[in-house]
Amino acid sequence: SQIWRKEDPEISPMIYFMQKLAQSLEAKKNIPVEVAMRYGEPEIEQALKDLEKKCPLLHEVVVFPLYPHYAQSTTQTTIDEIGRVFYKRPHSYRLQLVEPYFDHPAFINALAKHAEPYLKDIDKLVFSYHSLPVDQVEAGWKKGREFDYVYQLKETNRLFCEKLNIQLQYTLLLYASQRGNNWLKPFLDKDISDLPRLGWKKVAVIAPGFPVDNLETLYDIDIEARELFMKAGGEKFVFVPSLNNSDEWIEAIWKITVGV
Repeated sequence: SQIWRKEDPEISPMIYFMQKLAQSLEAKKNIPVEVAMRYGEPEIEQALKDLEKKCPLLHEVVVFPLYPHYAQSTTQTTIDEIGRVFYKRPHSYRLQLVEPYFDHPAFINALAKHAEPYLKDIDKLVFSYHSLPVDQVEAGWKKGREFDYVYQLKETNRLFCEKLNIQLQYTLLLYASQRGNNWLKPFLDKDISDLPRLGWKKVAVIAPGFPVDNLETLYDIDIEARELFMKAGGEKFVFVPSLNNSDEWIEAIWKITVGV
């Protein structure tokens, strides 16, 4: 209840921010945009039907995943679901899926520009990413870097730090929302409270894997991790919001999608 908006109590934070992003893209780029969820509603099939109604003369639909890094449970299942839906019936338009953009200069630049004001007077920058089962991650790693979740998120971190002249030794990588011991570690909710004891009493936490805010960023990080850190003797906890519908993110999406 702390993170549900009073004006939209039935809408989850993720859907709310996705809709705001879609509205901003439509307004600023004069193109039709629909929101779809891989798990939940609105479904991909319904979003495509809504686009067809909006634009009877559609010739191309671009699918832009709001996850920059490859993961079997998100990227791959989205590819599979889009294929299943699209080939159920003939279409007069073609479909283009944007590939993981974890190292795209437009993404890195937008992230850096957005985050920089939050990173003043801190001892440690914590990168928080969604944890995944180790066996799923290993399966991707064996197939190469384009399927390697951990490589991709570490590359995002490296490029982000390079852009802002942050030395990597002043950063830390933690994982959130794990569901078992055989998931990627170290865990945010276990390790964040150790930082004050180790001398890092002023931290900022950023979640580059989430371009829009959601329960994991707004609750697991901004409420739960903050509380654990401050109770353990922390002095300053800065939560860096997601890109959401910021101008820099809208321009980055456009560059990633159409290349200009």
